[in-house]
Amino acid sequence: MTGGRDRGAAPAAARSLRILFVVRHFMYLRNYETTLRGLAARGHHVVLGYEEAHEKVTADVAALADQLVAELPSIELLPLPARRDLWTELAHQVRSLRNYLRYLTPRLRHAAKCARRAEGYLYPPLRRIGELPEARRERLALRLSRLLYWTELALPLDRRILGAVRAARPDVIAITPLIDLNSMQAEYLKVGRRLGVPTVHCVASWDNLTNKGVVPLDPDRMLVWNEAQRHEAVELHGVAPERVAITGAQLFDPWFERRPSRDRETFCRQVGLDPGRPFVLYTCSSVFIARYESVFLKRWLAALRAADDPRLRSVGVLIRPHPGSAKFAGQWDAPEIRDAENVAVHPRLGGYPVNESARADYFDSLWHAAAVVGINTSAMLEAGILGKRCYTVLDPEIAESQEGMVHFAHLTRDGFLMAADGFAAHLAQLSRGLDASAEEAARIRRFVGDFLRPHGLDRPATPIAVAALESAAGLKPAGLPLWPRLFQPLLLPAALYLRAAAGGRGTKKWDKISFGGRVVRAVGHGAKWANSRLVRRPARAAAAFWQRATESPKRRAKRRRRQAGQSR
Repeated sequence: MTGGRDRGAAPAAARSLRILFVVRHFMYLRNYETTLRGLAARGHHVVLGYEEAHEKVTADVAALADQLVAELPSIELLPLPARRDLWTELAHQVRSLRNYLRYLTPRLRHAAKCARRAEGYLYPPLRRIGELPEARRERLALRLSRLLYWTELALPLDRRILGAVRAARPDVIAITPLIDLNSMQAEYLKVGRRLGVPTVHCVASWDNLTNKGVVPLDPDRMLVWNEAQRHEAVELHGVAPERVAITGAQLFDPWFERRPSRDRETFCRQVGLDPGRPFVLYTCSSVFIARYESVFLKRWLAALRAADDPRLRSVGVLIRPHPGSAKFAGQWDAPEIRDAENVAVHPRLGGYPVNESARADYFDSLWHAAAVVGINTSAMLEAGILGKRCYTVLDPEIAESQEGMVHFAHLTRDGFLMAADGFAAHLAQLSRGLDASAEEAARIRRFVGDFLRPHGLDRPATPIAVAALESAAGLKPAGLPLWPRLFQPLLLPAALYLRAAAGGRGTKKWDKISFGGRVVRAVGHGAKWANSRLVRRPARAAAAFWQRATESPKRRAKRRRRQAGQSR
């Protein structure tokens, strides 16, 4: 592993480390459960810091966090403070604008759907950048991105976050996902530099480096899955190549060892399919990729039932909704889906496979499927581990979610995902795919080896990720330069304005209100803040001081006795 300068001769793994593992919420335990267990097994103490409370995730996911702590005494949970100071809104806008500007550059300008999502986090006047002529827009994006980088360094650290990290006394700070569009996790990179603690960016998933935000500052080490992600880290995020370590996809390690929990006939009967026929598993994509996927799926089902191949006309179809799509589960009640023969939806409300029952359901659905179909989803990676052929249709109605996503090319490379232009070609591919071939099996295996286990199909990724985190303790952080802080007074008016315009609520999604409305709102909240901080608070303090200065000795003694009694 490379990435920084070594502090001492002894390897970091030779001693027990305190690792602050910062996650946005416990949903990321699905990605890093094996890593956390591996660190604990090596004798390290892991402080699992989370930014969003238990109640903001499902009960199953919260239970997984509690289970880890109960099973492994060397793992503790730490709620982390959110930034809530004068600089919060400015910090968010600096990062949001950098995230948006990356989609105006030549490499990502075709990712229109990602650009619109990033634009939604911008203060409305800033969105006008996207209306400029293309050539001018690209030049401005490059120059402004550089300016925003130095502005990031000029922003003051959040004192509460600094205090929380200092109290945790970490030897290493690991951060994930870091580059969500509304993330404030850049604070932990900066705090790490201030305290001299090495930071590690753990890239959570296969699409994170292409459809989310930009890496705000170089971490001391960055853990990626494969060579393709290493290229993205360097070319799209400007991370120094020597800081990037390829570990493989540790979250999929259990899939290489797992076996089905029931036979195919039992599984089919339990989900409502005909066990006498093969079935195709339709894996739904995330809400961002396809919020109302049933619209496309109804067209696909109609084409399937009208196919020339009689096997396709009668094949079973198991629809697996995306885990995060429970709010949109009503779409599966459409008559074309609900009343279709040999078609089932399971599990109807989605749900992340974080407990044993849910994991068994998910694994068995892939294991027993004859083929896998979808738009653009990570389920295809898990299908590949089990040797399943995956198929999709390149349809104009979903083009933004396929060819308009940079990460979609990962699936189609080397022919792993069979992408067809139109339903006719897709059905022909699917018909041939029902008859497995050794050539296709070898192609799938090559893809899985390159993309998920680049160090060898028989070598799990978790120990490699654990070793990379251990050795990061021997890196020396660059530190924060002092001179950008000289410009903090110049940023203060912008911080005050955005704070007032947001009403002090830490707004991340801005309403599209008129300029006059923004001014009125800012002035109103500014006056309210000034009245509270500059008038009422000093007046109360002055009144309390005057009261104590003029009270009689007898009254003072009585007040002190009363306070002493209350303290007991």
